[in-house]
Amino acid sequence: MKPFLAAAAVLMLAVPAHAELPFVKERAEWSVPQKPFHVIGNIYYVGMAGVSAFLIVTPKGNILTDGGLPESAPFIEKNIQALGFKLSDVKYLLNSHAHFDHSGGLAKLKADTGAKFIASSGDAPFLESGHIPYGPSSLIDTAPVKADRVVKDGDRVSLGGVTLTANVMPSHTKGCTTWTMPLVEAGVTYKVMFFCSISVAGNPIAGKLAYPTIVSDYRASFARLKKMDADIFLAPHGVQFHMAEKLARVKPGAPNPFIDAKELPDMVQKAEAAFDKDLARQQAGGAAYVPR
Repeated sequence: MKPFLAAAAVLMLAVPAHAELPFVKERAEWSVPQKPFHVIGNIYYVGMAGVSAFLIVTPKGNILTDGGLPESAPFIEKNIQALGFKLSDVKYLLNSHAHFDHSGGLAKLKADTGAKFIASSGDAPFLESGHIPYGPSSLIDTAPVKADRVVKDGDRVSLGGVTLTANVMPSHTKGCTTWTMPLVEAGVTYKVMFFCSISVAGNPIAGKLAYPTIVSDYRASFARLKKMDADIFLAPHGVQFHMAEKLARVKPGAPNPFIDAKELPDMVQKAEAAFDKDLARQQAGGAAYVPR
């Protein structure tokens, strides 16, 4: 058995039986260990091969975005330490959205780092209860995590000269938060986006809706994303920003493959088309398309 498959198998054995049933295959894929790496500037990848976590390093401490699955937390911690950083250096813990594959490790990460946890007002109730009441993620609860600060759209988080802006765009979840920040590298200022998500992912968007305004929220979020720019597009799943392909193109002296201003508009176009297709399917009485 290849090492990464063996590691994934061990992880699956550790997943509680009640939690593994809905997403056995996906959890195994998402839980394959990933060697941490430098993205650009003060941004590092410390997540798994399938679910993301990013470390933003500052002179006053570090910021960690997302907690992955419950079984991801120990690997995220080891990745942070492998880069030479202390867990206690993590001062803020952020979240993109409340689905179990991105919030499951937050409680442990908060406890082990002592970081202050910051959540959007739309998702804070789900994160604090450990339960989201709609869509496939309603089948899997996570350890509740108390928010030390609740943010709304446009609020900012600042630390050591770094400022992230919360762009709350309800859709994928009610408090789905895309975090953005400027980054200066070699005298050039780049717009960095830590994208939340905008896939349907099994959300009921016809008939008995996940929540009353979900369809108009998706439409408004698509419209808003079309007006945004991102030189560096990072997302909660590696496949969403072609992580593996970009890593294969990292070469000394070559352009940084993570700089790609076309990625955001391409993603929005494809996601909106997928939304329209899923909406039509559900309106016709079909089941929602679940892949995340």
